[in-house]
Amino acid sequence: MTGRDPRITELLWRLVASAAMLSLLPVAWFVLAGLVRVDRGQVALLIKKTGQSLPDGEIAAPNADFKGIQRDGLSEGWHFLNPYTWETIVVDQMEVPVGQVGVKTRLFGKPPPAGRALVGKEDGTGEVMKGIEREILTPGRYAINTLLYRVELSDAVTIAPGYVGVVTRVTGEEPKEPNVFVVRENERGVLEKTLDAGTHYLNPYDLRVCPVDLRSHRFDMMDKNVVSFLSKDGFQITMEASVEWKIDPERVATVYVEYVDSRIMGQGSNPGDMVIQCIVEKVLLPNARALSRIEGSRHQARDFISGETRQQFQKQMFEGLRSVCASQGIQILSALVRKTEPPKAIADPIREREIAIRQREKLQQEMEREKQQKQLAMTMKLQERVKAINMAQADVSVSIFEAKRKKDVALIGASRKLDVARLELEAARNQAAAKLSAGKAAADVVRLKNSAEASGIRAARAAFGDGEQYARFLFLSKVAPAIQQVISNTEGPFVDVFRAFTAAKPAPAAPAR
Repeated sequence: MTGRDPRITELLWRLVASAAMLSLLPVAWFVLAGLVRVDRGQVALLIKKTGQSLPDGEIAAPNADFKGIQRDGLSEGWHFLNPYTWETIVVDQMEVPVGQVGVKTRLFGKPPPAGRALVGKEDGTGEVMKGIEREILTPGRYAINTLLYRVELSDAVTIAPGYVGVVTRVTGEEPKEPNVFVVRENERGVLEKTLDAGTHYLNPYDLRVCPVDLRSHRFDMMDKNVVSFLSKDGFQITMEASVEWKIDPERVATVYVEYVDSRIMGQGSNPGDMVIQCIVEKVLLPNARALSRIEGSRHQARDFISGETRQQFQKQMFEGLRSVCASQGIQILSALVRKTEPPKAIADPIREREIAIRQREKLQQEMEREKQQKQLAMTMKLQERVKAINMAQADVSVSIFEAKRKKDVALIGASRKLDVARLELEAARNQAAAKLSAGKAAADVVRLKNSAEASGIRAARAAFGDGEQYARFLFLSKVAPAIQQVISNTEGPFVDVFRAFTAAKPAPAAPAR
C-alpha cells in the first residue's frame, strides 16, 4: 500500500468524483425541469401526461386523475411539478379593457339541448355544457384557460343623456302571452323595462339594445310632406305646418315594438334615427294629414287667408293631434301652421281685400294714435302749467316764511337788547344810589369827626380862656420836646416868641347877658 503511485490515487479520486457528479445529474435535471415560474399577469396551463384516458369527444379532464388538459391552472409565483407527469404552458392572462365586455365560449362539455343558444356554468344535473356562456367578463384581468375557452371582446352599451335603451332578449323562454307587445324578464322578445343613461355591460348574444331619443323633436310638414286638402267649397288648399313631439317615457318599449320595423337591423346609420323616422312615417304624418283634411273641409277657402281662421284651425289641429297621438304613446307639445295657400283665383282678391282692411285698420290706428298724442301733449302742458303754478306758490310761501322768520328774529333781538338796557339802567341806578349812600356816609363821618374835633377844641379853648392861649399851648407842646439847648441873644425873632408870654393879657370880656 505504501508503494502505490500518487498519480494513480489522484486518478482514482477523480473517477469517484466524476461518478458521483454523473449520478446527481438526473436529480438536478428533475428538479430544474419541475420548477415552474409564473410571472405577474400570467397563468400556467396544465396538461397531465399520465392517468386515466378521457372519454371520446372530451378534451378537458374532470379532475387530476385523468390525463389531458386540466381545467384549473397555476397562479402567479413559483411552483414545482413532476416533469414526468405534467406539462405546463405559460400564457398571458386575459385583459378586458374599459368600455368592453368579454364573452366566453366553452370548448368542452356536453352539447346543449336543441334551441338553447347560451349555457351556464352547469345544467340542472351538474354537468358542464359547451357553448357561449351567459355570464360576461367586465373590464379587468382574468386567468382564462385559453385551451378550453375562447374569449370574444365587444363594446359595452352606452346610453347618452336624454336617451333610454330598449332591450330585446334574443334567447330565453317563449312568451307565455304571444299577443302582447312586451314580455317578461326571462322571456324572448322586447322587455318592458328600459335602460337609463349610462354604460351597461351586457352579453351581445343575449341582449340587444336600441337607443331611443326621449327629447323633443320637430317634424316639418313641407316639401314632400306638405299637406293638401279640399275646403268646404271645393278648392284645393295647401298647408305647411310644424309639429313638436316626443315619446312617452312610460311607453317607450311598446312604441318601439308597435311602430319600429326591421329597417333598423343592418342599417349603417344610427338606429335611434331610424326609430324617429318610423314614428314620423307611421304615427305623425298619417294623423296630421287626416286631421288637416277633416278640419280643413269645415272652412271656406277664403277663411284660410284670415289670420283668425288660421289660428282657430291651428288650435283644432293641435288638440286633435294631442288626443290621437297620446293613445299611441306620443306626446304632442305644439302644432304650428306656418303657411296656407288657397287657389290663386280666389286668393288674390281676398288677399287684396284683407290688405285693404288691414290698411284701413292701420290708418284708424294711426288716427287714434295722433289723437292720443294730441291729448297727451295737452295733458303734458297742463301738467307743466300746474307745476309752474305750484312752484310759484311755493316760492311765495318760502318768501313769506323767510320774511316772517327775519321779523321774528329782529323782534327777538330788539326785545333782548331792551331787556339788557333795562338791566343796565337798573344797575346804573343801583350804582348811583350806592355811591350816594357811600358819599353821604363819608360826609357824615367827616362832619361828625369835624364836629367832635371842634367840640374838643371849643372845650379846650374855653379851658384856656381864649383861643390864643390855647394856640400857644399847642405850639409850645409841639416845640418844647424838640428843644435841647437854646443859644440866643435877647434880640431876634426866636426870643420874641418867649417874650410874648410875658406881655400883659387883657381881661376877657364878660359874657353877654
